[in-house]
Amino acid sequence: MKDTFSQMVRFGLCVLVLAGILYGVDLFYFAPRRLPPCVQEQLPPGHICLDTLTSFQKDPTDPRNYKIVWVDARSESDFELNHLIFPDDRMFPIRPGSAMQQLTDAAIERLMAAYDRGECIVVFCTESCNSSDQVAHELRNSGLIQAPVYVLEGGWLALKRAGIAED
Repeated sequence: MKDTFSQMVRFGLCVLVLAGILYGVDLFYFAPRRLPPCVQEQLPPGHICLDTLTSFQKDPTDPRNYKIVWVDARSESDFELNHLIFPDDRMFPIRPGSAMQQLTDAAIERLMAAYDRGECIVVFCTESCNSSDQVAHELRNSGLIQAPVYVLEGGWLALKRAGIAED
């Protein structure tokens, strides 16, 4: 009886140690890479969760498509490394910096047409950059774009997790 009890205690301690190790690995390795849940009501004005966006921007004529014009505000090196594959009229790289005006000019006609097509404009970058806020602010304040302009909460990582983007 005593041997059975001590074996159960040892087994319990081993399970406890293993659980502690797994918790530590999750805490220090996986948790920093995990996006917190996106709650639309807690976001600043002009920001949007991907779930919220996809729930009301589905194209009824083609359920695989969303009525979204994407603006990639990531750095040029990130854009060249991996980017969304959409038709040329639905995906535009616009980033802050010296080339911002030139990139905006190249896309402005299509961005202006988004409102008439019932589309919205979604700006994204990596999850830790401010470029999307800057680009969205410039687009909203241009006075030329009537379509709603949103900043995607979670950025590139949210798109990857949803299967819209791949590395």
